[in-house]
Amino acid sequence: MTTLPITRVPLKQMDPAMLVFELDREIQRLMPGTENSELVTSAATMASFLHRKQTRFVRGDLPRVPYIEHPLRVALRLLRWGVVDAELIAAALLHDVVEDCSKELLEAFGHPSEKPLDCLSRIYGRRVAQLVGAVTNPENSTSYEEHVTLLANSGSRALLIKASDLKDNAGSIRHQLGHGQDSRMYRMLFKYMPAVEIVGKGLRSSLCCHTGQQCTMVAVAEMEDLSHDLAALSAEHGID
Repeated sequence: MTTLPITRVPLKQMDPAMLVFELDREIQRLMPGTENSELVTSAATMASFLHRKQTRFVRGDLPRVPYIEHPLRVALRLLRWGVVDAELIAAALLHDVVEDCSKELLEAFGHPSEKPLDCLSRIYGRRVAQLVGAVTNPENSTSYEEHVTLLANSGSRALLIKASDLKDNAGSIRHQLGHGQDSRMYRMLFKYMPAVEIVGKGLRSSLCCHTGQQCTMVAVAEMEDLSHDLAALSAEHGID
C-alpha cells in the first residue's frame, strides 16, 4: 500500500473533520500505542461533546465556526512543536471545559458534590486535571495578567498549552480586524500583548532548568514571532 506523504496544511485552514483526522495521524506517528491513542481520543471526544453548542464568538461579519476547532488546533500545534506527552495533549484538548462548560461537564460526567477538576481527575488522572487547572482563568479577583504571570513562574508544562492558546487567539487578531468588531479586537490586542511577553519569558526560563526541550525552544520562537507581529499591529493602528 502506498503511504501518503505527510502534508502540513495550516491549522487555520482546517475544518473540524480535518483537524480530527490530523490529530489521530499525528498521535499514531509521534506517540504510537493504544494507551496514548485512547487517552487523546477520549479527551477529544469529551471536548467535542461539551463544546458542541458553542461557536467562536468574535467573528463580526465572518462565518461563525464550531468552537471545538480552537482546542483541536491548540493540541495539534503542540504536536507540531514536538510535544510527545499524551497527557499534555489531552489537557490541551480539555483546556477550556472547566472555564466554559463546567455545568455541562458535571451534568454529563460528574458525581454528586464533585467539582469540575475533581471530575476530570477521576476520568483522566490527576496530572491532566492539574494541567487544565493551571490554564483555567480563576474565578477570584486575580487579573488575567496576574494569572498568566503565576503560570509562567510555576515551572508547569501547562505553559506550553498557554503558548499554543495565545498563538491561536492573539494570532487571529490581524485577520479579524476590519470585519465589524475592531473595538473588541483592540481590547484583545491590549490584553494579549503583555501575556505573550510573559509566556515567552517563562518558557525561556524553563530552558535553563531542563535539557532536551526542543518543543519549548520552538514555542519560544513562536512567542517571539507573535510578539513582534502584535507590536507591529499595535503600531499600525496607533494603540499604545
